[in-house]
Amino acid sequence: MKKQLFLWSCAAGLMLMPAGAAEKEESPLAKQMESMNDAYKGFRRETDPVKGAAQAREAQQAALKSALETPEMLKAMPEGPAKVKALLEYRKMLGKLFVTFCEVEEAFLNGKMDEVEKIVAAIKEMKKAGHDKFMEEEE
Repeated sequence: MKKQLFLWSCAAGLMLMPAGAAEKEESPLAKQMESMNDAYKGFRRETDPVKGAAQAREAQQAALKSALETPEMLKAMPEGPAKVKALLEYRKMLGKLFVTFCEVEEAFLNGKMDEVEKIVAAIKEMKKAGHDKFMEEEE
């Protein structure tokens, strides 16, 4: 029953999506964020330390590449000190996220699965804070 409801919801969502949205090309930042999110989703449920550590490294790489990009919201800002500060804050948040992904890798390699769970909870909060600060709400 839940699967059917989910499938119907997905189908309804696809029908309501504007035709041009499917054709819109993803930005390099969106691709890196998607890669990071895929790795995050993978390691948060992983029980194999080797696989979990590998997924954490994937997330690390995506975080580093994302730090080199500029979010659309910041691109739209006028040049000046406020934009420079916002870009700095964005890079600092991604730097902290990178370090946190390193901590996940370390916890996996040490076999400390309970520590992985705690770090995953912290990443969830970091993700929410970053999205709240640097993503415009879609209508």
